[in-house]
Order: sequence, then C-alpha cells, then structure tokens
Amino acid sequence: MGVDRDRWGQEVTAADPAAVERLDGAILAYCGMRTDIGERMKSVFEADPEMPMALVAKTAFLKLFATAKMDAAAATTLEALQARLADGEATARERAHAASMARWIAGDMEAACRGWEAIAIEWPRDLFALKLAQYLRFYLGDADGMRGGIARALYAWDEETPGYGYLAGSYAFALEEAGAYEEAERFGRRAVALDAADVWAAHAVAHVMEMQGRAEEGLAWLDGLSGGWDGVHNFKHHAHWHRALFALDLGRLDQALAIYDADVWTEAAGDYLDLSNAASLLWRLEQEGVDVGERWTPIADLSAERVGEHALVFATCHFAMALAADDRRDDLDRLEAAQDAHVGGAADAFAQVWGAVGRALVAAIEAARAGAPGEAVDLLLPVRERIVRLGGSHAQRDVFERLLLEAALADGRVSLARALLSERLQRRPGERYAESRLAALPGA
Repeated sequence: MGVDRDRWGQEVTAADPAAVERLDGAILAYCGMRTDIGERMKSVFEADPEMPMALVAKTAFLKLFATAKMDAAAATTLEALQARLADGEATARERAHAASMARWIAGDMEAACRGWEAIAIEWPRDLFALKLAQYLRFYLGDADGMRGGIARALYAWDEETPGYGYLAGSYAFALEEAGAYEEAERFGRRAVALDAADVWAAHAVAHVMEMQGRAEEGLAWLDGLSGGWDGVHNFKHHAHWHRALFALDLGRLDQALAIYDADVWTEAAGDYLDLSNAASLLWRLEQEGVDVGERWTPIADLSAERVGEHALVFATCHFAMALAADDRRDDLDRLEAAQDAHVGGAADAFAQVWGAVGRALVAAIEAARAGAPGEAVDLLLPVRERIVRLGGSHAQRDVFERLLLEAALADGRVSLARALLSERLQRRPGERYAESRLAALPGA
C-alpha cells in the first residue's frame, strides 16, 4: 500500500495508482450526475478493493439513495472501511472522511456536515467533501451554511482546477437559496459555459429565474440545454420538473402535464426525488383544476413501500402527499405509526425534524385532502416557519406554502389568504398564481 496524489494534489492511500485516477473520475462523474458512476466505482475496486477513499465514496453513494436497503448496505461498507483503517495505514484526511461517514450513518447530519466542512478548511480542494457538505446543508435547510462552506474554499480554486465548473455550479445554487440571485446566475452561467451538460448548474440558474418570475426565459433556458442530458442520471427528471413549473407559471397547463408524462414521471422513475417531483407537480396541477386521472396510483404504490423509512422527512412528506391523494388511508396510518415509533426510540436528525414539523405537515396534508381545510390551516400555521427544516429548495417547499394558501381560501379565511398573498407577491412580484388568487378574493 502506497501513497499517491489525486488530481487536486491531495495524498491518497492506494495499492495501485490506477485506483486513484479512477476514483477521481468517479467523483467527477458524481458531481456531473452521470449514469456511469457505478461502473467507474467498479473499476476502482478492481484496481484496489481496500482503498480507504474508495470505501468512503461507496458508503456515501449508497447513503445518497436514501432507502432502507441502501442504508443497510452503506452501514456494512462503513464497517469494512473502519476495519481497513484499524489494520492499515491511512492519511489524516481519509480518517476524517471516515469519521464523518460514521456520523452520517448514525443519523447525526449536523455533525457529519461539520466534519466535511472541517476537511474542506484543511484541504480546500477536496471536491468530494465540499459536495457532501452541501448535500447535508441542503437537507438541513441551511442556505447560508451551503453558501459559506463553498465560499471558504474558493480561494484555492481557479478555472484550471479539475472540476471547477462543478464547484461553481454548486456555489451558484447555494447563492440562489441564500437570495443572492445576480451572483448566483453569474456563477451558474459560467459553469454551464464550461460544460453544457452540467445539469446541476443549469438547474441553479433555473432556480434564480423561478424566484424572479422569469418563467418564459427559464423554460427557454432549460429547453436549450436538455438535449445534452442523455448521460445524466435521474436528476434530469428534476430539471424537467422545473420546465413543468415554468409552463405552469405561464398558465400552460397542457404543456406542464405533457412534460410530466414525457420527462418527469418515466418508467425509470422511483427514486425519492422522482416521487417528490411527481407528487408536488400533480398536487399543483390539481390546484389549477387539471384532471390528472390515474397518475397518482403508481406514485402511491411506490410510496406505500417506503412508509417505514427514516432517511429524509422531506421525502416522507411527499410520500404522504401521494398516499393522501390516492386515498390510501391504511398506508398513511402505517406511515405515521412508523415515524412516531422511530421518534420514540431515536434522537437522530430525522426524529428531530419529524417532531418539529413533519408530523404536523403530514396531518395537514391529510386534512386538506379529506375536505377539512380549516384543520389544515390550524395545523400548518404554527409550524410554517419551521418547514425550512425539511430541507429542499425554496421551489420545492413552495408546494407546502400553496397548501396553506389553498386551505385558507377553501376555509373562507379571506383576511389570512389576502395577507399570505401580499407576502407572496413581495417575494414573487407579478406571479400569475398569486395574482389570480388575489383577483378572486371578495372585494378585490
């Protein structure tokens, strides 16, 4: 076992230099959201089956699926990593990565994130640490943390550094979520100029346009880039979800539904993000009066299989949306019982967020769907400011803002609805959705 250096100049313990080069490629493929990550990782282990950073990466990639089966596989891989570190040499950076992975496996997302951020301070060109920290900050609902983590490392990067575009695209998204729209668009466009297939950067710019009400421009932006996403994994469904949102914002309901059928919910869908995309888009379409037919059923079928998972409250709430929409009362009861039981026996990040906001949000979803909008309002208002703890983006969480608004309208709470619309239009001037609801209010 020797020590080589990766593309970013960092020491890596490996039995074969080829394994280091191949792992670099796998990490870049992960950043580019490519379909060949698995094949690349297989080639890494063919060169070195015990490489510490390869075991770190494998554990992370399994954990990112956010399913019970993959979580179990991630825990097993972590055990192999820890056994390898106990019996062999490894660098301080590799041991720090392993420690952060152990915290994540244990459910302490905050501690894991701090660990990767500490790595990035000592090794600011550690692209993998930067990306994993951003993922966790994203699902901790910490936009300023996402922004700061990358900003602290930027001094060590320039456009000649491998993967610079991926870092720029990640920074663009963090800036957008933190409200720095002009700077976000600048970084995002630069990343796309460096790699037109960089779907994360493309979607970061789309987020800016979403928040600024630039729907026509946003749809054209994504339409112009979507032809280059053939090698992108299921995240491209999410980028198409943004296309559908732009069509919806423009009042093109038929187009939004057509995008859903062609590009959002496909036969390859099934990841928690696919389910979240589908549930939130169908919910919005129904709010606009669109008959979505039997489209809820396959989403509810897959959601029913995952009611006992404790990976992300964000995902669980979307599972509940699909189950409520498809009138799966028994499955909803199983979901709530499973999560309440978990909270009773755990203190991990999931349990904390479920107790703080998830339980009330799922109950509000059920109430709204069951024809009890007043109950939905009473459940949502007290936790509204805590919904950010679910993680996800402003655009993704907006479905819950719309849920509250629609419930207030349905319950005849005109003053509350008017106040919510006033607030909304300050953030999204000229939005068709908000203006149409405001125009329909008595005395408007």
